[in-house]
Amino acid sequence: MIDILTSNALFGILLTLILYSLSMMLYRKVRIQLLNPFLVSMAGIILLLTVMDIPLDHYMEGAGYITALLPLTIILLALPLYRQLPLLKEHRVAVLAGIAAGTTTSAVSTIVLCRLFGVDLELIRSIIPKSITTPLGLILTETLGGIASVTVIAIVITGLTGVLLYGPVFRLFRIKHPVAQGVAFGTTSHAIGTAKALELGEVTGAMSGLAIVLAGVATVAAAPLFLLILSVL
Repeated sequence: MIDILTSNALFGILLTLILYSLSMMLYRKVRIQLLNPFLVSMAGIILLLTVMDIPLDHYMEGAGYITALLPLTIILLALPLYRQLPLLKEHRVAVLAGIAAGTTTSAVSTIVLCRLFGVDLELIRSIIPKSITTPLGLILTETLGGIASVTVIAIVITGLTGVLLYGPVFRLFRIKHPVAQGVAFGTTSHAIGTAKALELGEVTGAMSGLAIVLAGVATVAAAPLFLLILSVL
C-alpha cells in the first residue's frame, strides 16, 4: 500500500511542500539560525524516507518537478534588481570586483586546500562548483569531469554554512552595507543565501540575485583555468 502511494508523483511534491511549510512556521516562531527551514525540511525528508524505507526514486518522481523549476527562481530575482538599478550603477565597480574576488577565491582555495590534504582529483572537480547555483554547478561538474551527486551535496552544505555563519562573519569584518552583504551572500551561498538576503532587505536580496548569476557564469567560463591549475598542482 505504501509503495503505491509513494510511487505517485504527487508524493514527492506534497512531502516537500508540507515539510518546508512546517519548517518555515517553526523558524518564524523561534528565529534560530540552526533551524533554517531548508536544513530542517531536508533532514525531515531524509528521516522519513529512511524510517519508512521509501525508495529515493519514489520521492524524486515528484521532487524532480520542483528541481526543474530551480532555474526559474533566478528569473524571479529580476524585479528587485530592476528596482535597485540606480544603486547598482552607483556601486558597479565595487559589486563587480567583489563578485570577481569571491569567485576566484572560492574556486582556487578549494583546489589548493584539497591538493594539500591529498583529496582525490575526481572529488576536487566535484567540489569546485560548491559556491554557485545547482543548475550551473552541474554544468560545470560535467565539464570538469566530476561527480554530479557530490556536487549537489557540496552546494547544499556551502549554502547552509553561509546562512548559519553570516552573522558572526559580518560582525567580525564589519560588513554593514546592504550591497556588500548581498554580494557576499550571492557569490558564496547562491540560492540558499539569497533567500536569507531577501529577509534582510530588498537591496541585499537584489544584489545577492545579481551575484548568483554573474558568479555562476564566471565560474563556468573559467573551467579551463581550473583544469590548468589542477594539472599544475
